[in-house]
Amino acid sequence: MATNTSKCVMCDQQHKTPSSEYWCMECKESLCSSCKERHSLSKERGVHTIAPLSQFVPTIVSDLQPFCIDHNENYQHYCIKHECLICYKCITKHGKCDQVIPLEEVVSNVKTSELFRDLEQSLKDALENIKRIHEDRENNFKSFQTQKRKISMEIEKIKAQINQHLDELKEDFIKELKKVHHNINDEIQLIIASLKDQEKEMEHCDRTLQYMKRFASDLQTFLGMREVQSKVTDTETRLRSMIANESLDNVGMKFELDDKMQDILSSVKTFGSISVTKSPSAETNMFNKKTRQAQISVPYRMQSIKNLSVDFKQTLDTSCEWLRGCSITRKGVFLFTNYFNSYKKLIAVNTQGKTEYTIQLSDPYNAFDVECMDENTVAVTTGKSYKLTQLTGISIVDLTKRKVTKFINLPGFPYGITYDGKSFICCVEDKDLHVVSCSDYSITTIPNTTLPRNSYVSSRAGMIFFTNPDSNKISCCLYDGTAVWEFNRGNLLHTPRGITVDDKGNVFVVGQDSCNCIVISPDRKQYKEILTRKSGLSSPSSIFFNRIKKQLLVTNNSSIANVYNISYF
Repeated sequence: MATNTSKCVMCDQQHKTPSSEYWCMECKESLCSSCKERHSLSKERGVHTIAPLSQFVPTIVSDLQPFCIDHNENYQHYCIKHECLICYKCITKHGKCDQVIPLEEVVSNVKTSELFRDLEQSLKDALENIKRIHEDRENNFKSFQTQKRKISMEIEKIKAQINQHLDELKEDFIKELKKVHHNINDEIQLIIASLKDQEKEMEHCDRTLQYMKRFASDLQTFLGMREVQSKVTDTETRLRSMIANESLDNVGMKFELDDKMQDILSSVKTFGSISVTKSPSAETNMFNKKTRQAQISVPYRMQSIKNLSVDFKQTLDTSCEWLRGCSITRKGVFLFTNYFNSYKKLIAVNTQGKTEYTIQLSDPYNAFDVECMDENTVAVTTGKSYKLTQLTGISIVDLTKRKVTKFINLPGFPYGITYDGKSFICCVEDKDLHVVSCSDYSITTIPNTTLPRNSYVSSRAGMIFFTNPDSNKISCCLYDGTAVWEFNRGNLLHTPRGITVDDKGNVFVVGQDSCNCIVISPDRKQYKEILTRKSGLSSPSSIFFNRIKKQLLVTNNSSIANVYNISYF
C-alpha cells in the first residue's frame, strides 16, 4: 500500500489535498471520488479493480489528516518543543522555537526503524498480557461461582443440622409436656371424684333432713339431726384440709423459652457474614520482552513550566461567605459551596457571572468541597459536623432535581474530594485517603496517606495528589500508597489547600496563608509562583482546572472567585 492512504495520489501530484475514498488493487494507490474514473480510463492494460478504501485501511489510519486543518496545507515540519506537525504557514507561530526540523527527518524509514519494531513488540506483549489476564479472570470467575455454590451448600447443611437439633429438642420438650400434663391431670381428676362423692353425700343429707321435717316425730328428728350434723362437720373438715394443703389451688402451665433460644430469635440477625477477599494474581504481572525507551514520535521532552502563562479573565461574585469548594461542569457552569454556619449550600453560576440556581443543603447535610461526576450529578463533602444531627460523609446531589439523592457515610470528617472516572477519592480527617467506588459504593483506603482537616486531593493518570496544610506538604502517590514525590517549600507556599492537575500533568496548588498559587511540573523538578495577592487572591481556599477551556478557577475566603486563562508556549 502507499505511504499515505488518506491522500489521493493523483490530486497530490497536482498539489491538491482532497481525502481519498478508494483503493486501486493493481496500482496500490489511493484515489478520491473524482479521480476514480479517470484513473481507470488512463490505464492501458485492462480494467483495474477499484474498491472502497474502508475495506482495506483501518479507521485509525483513514481518519488521519495528512494536512494542516488550520491552513489546509501539507505538513512540512515537526516542532519538537510542542510535539506537533506544522505546515509552512504555521512557521510564524513557532518562530521562537529552536527545535523545528524537516518532517522527512522524523518519518524517514519509520517502518524499518527501531521505534516501529519496538511498537510491534509492544503490541505483541500487550496482546499476550491481555490474553493471559483474560484467561486468569475467566478462571477467577469460575472459581468465584464454585465458592458461591459451596457456601450455599454449607448454609443448607448448617440449616439442616439446626432443624434436626430443633426437632430433637422439640420432641424431648413435648414428652416432658405430656408427662407433666398427665401427672397434674390425674391429681385434678382425683379431687374432682372426691368432691363429687361429698356432693352426693350432702345432697342425701339434705333430702333426709327435709323428710324428717315433714314426716318424722320430734324425737326422730332430734336424733336424725345429730347424725346429719356429724356428716356436715366431717365434710367441712375435709374441705378445709384440702384448702390447707393446696389441693384446691388452680393449676396451670407456663412456657419459658430458654435464654439461648431467645438469643437466636432476638440477637441473631443474620445467618453469617460474607467477606470479599482480594489477593494479587500472579498472572497479572505485566510481561515485556523488550524494555522500551523510545516514544511514539520524537523522544518526549517535558515542556518547561516557564512557558506557562496566566491571564486574568473575570471575577465572579458568588454571594457566599465561606467559599470552600469549586468545580466547573462540562457545559461551563461554575459550582461553588458555602460552608458558613447554617447557610450551607451549593451555588451554580453561569459564564456571565449570574447565579443560575442555589441548592440549600440543610441538616443533616453540610457543604465543603464539590466534584462533578457527570453533567447532572455532583458529590459534596460535609466537612466538619457542628451539630449532633448532622451527618459526615458525601452527599450525591442531582442538579436537575436540586436535591440529595444518596448519602455515603464516612468514619470521620471529609474535606477535599476528586473523581477519577470510576471512584471518588476523599480526604478524611486523621485517616488515610478513602476511595469510594461509584459502582457499588464500597470503600477502601490508600495506606500511608493520613491527612489533617482542610486537606484537598486531585488525581490524574493513576496518580493521586494531595495537600497537607499542617505540614505545608504536597504529595504524589500511587493507588497502593507508594510515594512518588513530595514537595515542601514552606517559604514559598504556606498552608496549602486546594489542588488541581491540568492535562499535561502540571500541579496547581493554592496557599491560604501565603496568599498565592504555584504550579509544579509533573516530575516536581520545576515550580514557580503564578498568582499572588496582586493577581486578585485573598486567602485562597480551593482551585479547579478546566481541561476543556484551559481555565483556572480559584476561590477566596470570601464571596469572590477568579477565572484565569492558561496558555502554553
